[in-house]
Amino acid sequence: MAFAVAVCFRFSAVWLQAQATATASETSEGEKLERQMASDIQAKNWKAVEARIADGFQSVHPDGIRDRAGEIALLKGMNFGAFTLSNFKSTTIGDNIVVTFTMTVAETIDGKQLPAKPAYRLSVWKKGAKDWQWISHANFTPIR
Repeated sequence: MAFAVAVCFRFSAVWLQAQATATASETSEGEKLERQMASDIQAKNWKAVEARIADGFQSVHPDGIRDRAGEIALLKGMNFGAFTLSNFKSTTIGDNIVVTFTMTVAETIDGKQLPAKPAYRLSVWKKGAKDWQWISHANFTPIR
C-alpha cells in the first residue's frame, strides 16, 4: 500500500511539473504576441499591425465597440508613447490564446491624453494557417 501511495505522489509531481511547463510556454507565447503588437503600434508599422488583425476582429473600449476597420483607425490616430507591459496570464484553448495583462502607457486617443497609469487589457489570438491573428481586444483605460 505504501508503495502504491508513493507511486501516486510521484506521478502527481510529474504531472504538476508538466502543467507548470505548459503554462510557462503559453505565457511566453501570449506575452510575445502582445509585446510585438505594442512595439509595432508604437513604431507605426501599420503593414505588420494590419497583417495580424483578423477580418472578424472586435474590440471594446470605455467609449464603445469597434470592428477591425474601427480599431485600425483608432490605432493609427493614437500617439503611443513609452510603455510597460506586466502581469501576463495566458491560457491556451485549442488554437486560441487568451492573454490578460497590465499596460502602462502615455497615449493620446481621439485628441484626449490618457493617464499613464496601469490598466488592464485582454486579448484573444487565434492560430491561423501562417501566423497568429488578433481576434479580440479589451482596453479598460478610461478616456477623459
